[in-house]
Amino acid sequence: MDNNREYELYLEALDNESPAWGRRTAIKRLCDCRTEEALYYLNEIVVDRYCLVPEWLKRIAREYYVSLCLEFL
Repeated sequence: MDNNREYELYLEALDNESPAWGRRTAIKRLCDCRTEEALYYLNEIVVDRYCLVPEWLKRIAREYYVSLCLEFL
């Protein structure tokens, strides 16, 4: 199921135990999904309601999120 893959990528991006490169790759792969669910998860990473994401990860996610939003326009 594709939604499950996107959710797993989302969790991988938030995992503080994994190396920074792995988290960045997870965000990139989530962006490459180009689905509404992926956009939702990228938005969750950018909005960071629960303060789970460090600043550097927010910047990376924001770049991919903005690119993806522009493609949907």
